[in-house]
Amino acid sequence: MVQPKITAPNEPEEFTFLLVNGFTHLALSSSIEVLRVANLLSNEELYTWNLMTIDGSNQLSSNGLETVVQSDLRSVKAGTSLYVVSGLAVEENVTKKLIGFLRDQHRHGVHIGALCSGAYILAKAGLLKDNICAVHWEFHPMFRENYPDIEVSLDAFHARSRPFTASGGVAGAELMLHIVSGKHGRDFALEIADQLVLPKVRYEGDVQRMPNHIRFGTRNHILLQSLDYMSANIEEPLSTREIADKLEVSVRQIERIFRKYIGRSPGRHYKFLRLEHAKNLLATTDLAIIQIALATRFTSPSHFSKTFRAEYGETPYGSYRYKKR
Repeated sequence: MVQPKITAPNEPEEFTFLLVNGFTHLALSSSIEVLRVANLLSNEELYTWNLMTIDGSNQLSSNGLETVVQSDLRSVKAGTSLYVVSGLAVEENVTKKLIGFLRDQHRHGVHIGALCSGAYILAKAGLLKDNICAVHWEFHPMFRENYPDIEVSLDAFHARSRPFTASGGVAGAELMLHIVSGKHGRDFALEIADQLVLPKVRYEGDVQRMPNHIRFGTRNHILLQSLDYMSANIEEPLSTREIADKLEVSVRQIERIFRKYIGRSPGRHYKFLRLEHAKNLLATTDLAIIQIALATRFTSPSHFSKTFRAEYGETPYGSYRYKKR
């Protein structure tokens, strides 16, 4: 692919990452790498970044690495993107000083965001009211308990409205790729992803993966084993009867459990899983629609297209792959 010509802005876009003790290193490094490679491929200074901590001291991440920072909590200019990066022990590291700083920066026009559990700190600061946030699935129960009025997204990242948030890990890179794409085009963002050898890039609205017992809030072994069978047999779907026989339970029992915990029948949920797989194939491969329809066991391309549209509000031809052409 020929690298697109990128015009440098009058001033580079500035990012500041505020590191909280025990932050997840991958969320930080993957985000910065996107900005670095954007500069590298464009041969322009499109982005600058710096790191800060509450007291200006170097910070330990959750993997024990010490990261050198440039400053303590200092005001940044309006329009700068300030991302809070934290990790597992987020509740232990929320201070009045940090909350006050974030509120003050928000009032002065700084674009506040968060990576991994950093969204919890934004919630604590009152910056997520009437908004949606993406946060690592491990923190969903914490959010539901402490902030039931804040909508927690299952998506890898949320960037439809500010504050922008990413669930953690490589979702930080995917959020930055989304930002780069908005400024410099999807082709350039894909060039960056290729340079970073990212085999699949999730886009706005793509869900983060999480264990089914967390997603559905139960450890019911019949439900979880049924879901495992479904996920492992996308290309050759099993009937509900076949799943019931494998689990040595009745079809009626499986149907009752699915309606209780998921709110739909086993057949309908199985169809949703097949559609999700098809959506992934659309985003990550060059397979033709008919090939994808066959790979996910829809009877015809037209049946697949109709079912896809009923679920997502657009046909497969309206998906990302075709929009970018």
